[in-house]
Amino acid sequence: MRKMKWVFAAACLAFVLGGCGGNSSQPSDTAAPSAEASGKTASTQQEQTADDKKGESVTLRFAWWGGDDRHTATLKAIEEYQKINPNVKIEAEYQGYDGYNDKILTQLAGGTQPDIMQTIATAAAEYQAAFPDSFVKLDQQDTFKLDVFDQGFLDSFCKAHDGSTVAVPSGVSSYNLVVNKTVTDAAGVELPDNMTWDEFLEYGKQIHAADPDYYMITLSDDDCNHFMRSYVRQLSGYWTISEDYEVVSDRDALVKAFTLLQSLYKEGIAEPMDTAFAYNGDKDANKKLLNNEIACSYRGSSSIINLDTSGGMVLDVINIPIDPDAKETGVITQPSQLFMVSEGPNREEALKFMQWLYTDEDAIRILSDCRGVPPTEIGRLQLEKENLLNPVVNKAITLALEKTDGAVPPVNENSEVYGYLFPLMQELCYDTISPEEAADELMANLTEIVEKLKP
Repeated sequence: MRKMKWVFAAACLAFVLGGCGGNSSQPSDTAAPSAEASGKTASTQQEQTADDKKGESVTLRFAWWGGDDRHTATLKAIEEYQKINPNVKIEAEYQGYDGYNDKILTQLAGGTQPDIMQTIATAAAEYQAAFPDSFVKLDQQDTFKLDVFDQGFLDSFCKAHDGSTVAVPSGVSSYNLVVNKTVTDAAGVELPDNMTWDEFLEYGKQIHAADPDYYMITLSDDDCNHFMRSYVRQLSGYWTISEDYEVVSDRDALVKAFTLLQSLYKEGIAEPMDTAFAYNGDKDANKKLLNNEIACSYRGSSSIINLDTSGGMVLDVINIPIDPDAKETGVITQPSQLFMVSEGPNREEALKFMQWLYTDEDAIRILSDCRGVPPTEIGRLQLEKENLLNPVVNKAITLALEKTDGAVPPVNENSEVYGYLFPLMQELCYDTISPEEAADELMANLTEIVEKLKP
């Protein structure tokens, strides 16, 4: 799989992964006091000797943004760490999102940045490009172990242009097919992971044939776009619009993707567009979905818990179908946020604290999903075991990480691009244009739009 560098930083977008990152909302700024030491000893550090704890005093600064839940959990983790490391004082610098990036850039310019800072992918790219010597190359040190992270994910989101790893995810989200087994069982169909698109269509026909009120999938206007986009990625190796602001030029791939989208509606596989689009603002309120008449929905992992299962919905999750000749998987994952560590005299203590955050049982429990689903398997398994993480969400993340293809370049989410694509797709699905015409129109007109958006 082709490695994606910082330029693929669509991970920071509000992309339909729906608020990925648990409590990652961006409220008004909050005061930033230092955390005081209190709390019980963490399990993995209980055997540390008194002599080990009597090290030289160190003060670390840790900056992040978020809401009250994130602030409370992170402060509690800091207190726990200070309890077991009395020589370490951690000053918490937290606020809402507004103004955060500008503040960090100002601090970097003056050499006064925090020892540990939360960021997003595009901002991390900006920081590293402007101040390339300011951050620890995490793959070139031994204190903070990277083997707890999925390597493909690190390659996609956490590397600088020189190939070094300069960030790690604080949480992770994915986009998957969420299956209602109540519907598939009633239709006598079992949907496998890694099925082909042809198999997906055939299963869809079986489900609709079992009951004309049943449909394989419901797609919002956003979902149509993302569904097609992932298929184009599989066939061509490129997203609809690349990180270099180039519109995909593989006409055959576009025609095939548009043909697939059109056939979903023509053959009764997707819920009719006029009824599905009525719930664009709140697709979880879709009556057919709630009445167990829809087999699948295409959604972000963080939104799975929003599904109302009180009506008998039994959930499972699989990755999107794959073309037998696929060049890429089209499976979308993204970090909720990233952490970066500053070079400087406090780097070793900062790295020790980071190691504790990601691997200590108490730390994992305290932080839970305040920054999204844990990006490590050990974190996800612990939270699921302690009933702090929905097992379907855990499965969604785990499956997606096995096939991760990175995030969609930000330009694909531009409102002008959306404003053009949606009407085009509607024309296609209402059979007023052909897939070939749609492909030609997209390449011609979208190129013109994107040209205006180039920086």
